[in-house]
Amino acid sequence: MILSAILRSFFLVLALTTAVDAQTSLNYGFVSPNTKENLKLEDAIEGMRSAEETKLVQRSINMGCVVRSRIRAFRSLGSWSDGAEHSVMIRLKSDEPSVRYVLSRLGREARQKSILYFHPQAAGTADLYTLKPRRPMRNLAALTQSLERAGIEFRTLVPLKSGTWIYIVDLKRELRTRVMNAARRLRARVSFEAGNASFVGDDQPEEAKVVFEEEIRKYEEKNPNLPPTCDVQLHKSRKRHK
Repeated sequence: MILSAILRSFFLVLALTTAVDAQTSLNYGFVSPNTKENLKLEDAIEGMRSAEETKLVQRSINMGCVVRSRIRAFRSLGSWSDGAEHSVMIRLKSDEPSVRYVLSRLGREARQKSILYFHPQAAGTADLYTLKPRRPMRNLAALTQSLERAGIEFRTLVPLKSGTWIYIVDLKRELRTRVMNAARRLRARVSFEAGNASFVGDDQPEEAKVVFEEEIRKYEEKNPNLPPTCDVQLHKSRKRHK
């Protein structure tokens, strides 16, 4: 109860005191805690319930206090034609540098090779599609196979109470026909928006760490004296209230 009250108070103050930048919008980010190679689909699905997944979800939420914007984090399944991994999808209202910063910190801490983000922008060169099946489909393996047959090679599945939503980042704007075919197969509603999207990182873990740290350094130089993560703030608050 104390934890919930402190969080509610923090975000209430945040909502009342934070000025909204003209370029602030609802961003999406995708990062995984997985460091194993050649993970099978069934292992990736099982990994969504793992301790490392839970830890990354909490780390994501805690970063909200640093960038002064509430972050929502969802357990998800990232899959592609020849592989899969348990992942976390985050959503936060921010500008593009902030979402890159948040994901770079998460990617570095999770020892990842890369992260993916999407920042809505009318003049962007990428698209984000969201498919919402009308029936609450929860069989992630079956959904993955259906998307594969429709020619969607990269996709993220996010199980929710209402069913499973599917996110597809189209970096080159070449998947519209395939996405519409997939939507028909799944009887899904489709929404999309234009924006900037990119992978950040490198094929080698050590080189990826260098890329992440450079992203972090540049952001922190432009934004000095950033507040600590939510868990650190909560710890300090608890100590004061003892």
